[in-house]
Amino acid sequence: MANIGTDRVYQDFELATRWTSEPDAEILVADLPGFKKEQVKVAVTETRKLRLKGERPTGGNKWIRFHQEIPVPLTVDIDSVSAMFKDNKLYIRHPKVKTEIPQTKPLSPVKPPVIMKPRDHHETKQGQGSKEIVGKSSGGKTDQLKHDAQQKVRELQSGKKKLIGEPKGPLCYKDEEKDKVGAKWFEKYKEATGNVVKEAKNKRQLLCNLAASISLVLLILLYARNAVRSSLVWISEE
Repeated sequence: MANIGTDRVYQDFELATRWTSEPDAEILVADLPGFKKEQVKVAVTETRKLRLKGERPTGGNKWIRFHQEIPVPLTVDIDSVSAMFKDNKLYIRHPKVKTEIPQTKPLSPVKPPVIMKPRDHHETKQGQGSKEIVGKSSGGKTDQLKHDAQQKVRELQSGKKKLIGEPKGPLCYKDEEKDKVGAKWFEKYKEATGNVVKEAKNKRQLLCNLAASISLVLLILLYARNAVRSSLVWISEE
């Protein structure tokens, strides 16, 4: 009768593995010659590693065993791992994590915002006020000059300014002085224009006198010439 309590003698088996890639999964292939499906165990640890272990008898109390932990890629889903044993090979399928790439619309060029510089309300009012003042002052000066010129012409034509209901006193005295000054300026104007006219007349008279003198000299010369010719004719006839 065989001794059931005989201790097993284990021999470590070096597991050969390789990764193959598919469009939707990563597959780990392990070669297990002589092993059966029930002799192999597959588990996923909390540290994201794939734990593979198994053992089988080789005769007597001798056994062969393996134990290996393989890191799982980060691109696969460890919650959906599946295994299949076929033809002394273990296929462990790791589905890839589906990452949905959001469809991005082409960015339209963004125009920089136009920053409007706020104008100072006080400066705006001040500028408008200055323009209005300049316009009024220039127009007022022109109107005042026209009015003064017309008033002077009227004063010069009348010779004296007459006001109805003019109050008597210092104001009347100042107005009389202004009238006198205006009369003096008018006299000076008349005198200046008269002198100019007289000078023009004198020049004209002088030119006339000069022309008459030249004409007289020319007549005398012609008369003398004719007289000399006639005397020469008389002498030749004798």
